[in-house]
Amino acid sequence: MKKAFSFLNGFFTGALVGGLVMLLLTPDSGEGIRNSLKEKLAGFKSEISMAAQEKRIELENELNKLRQG
Repeated sequence: MKKAFSFLNGFFTGALVGGLVMLLLTPDSGEGIRNSLKEKLAGFKSEISMAAQEKRIELENELNKLRQG
């Protein structure tokens, strides 16, 4: 448990530091970065939504199979 917590702590700290360095060294303007992040986030949300719908259909099919015997 201690190793997992240590790993996650290091992972999130590294992600935070990497993100801050990226923001400081990027040649794009603040508005351009915000727009890019919004587009990526919207794409990520749609991918998650599609994956959740596919999984729900799969689980409903399995449930129907189990109910039918």
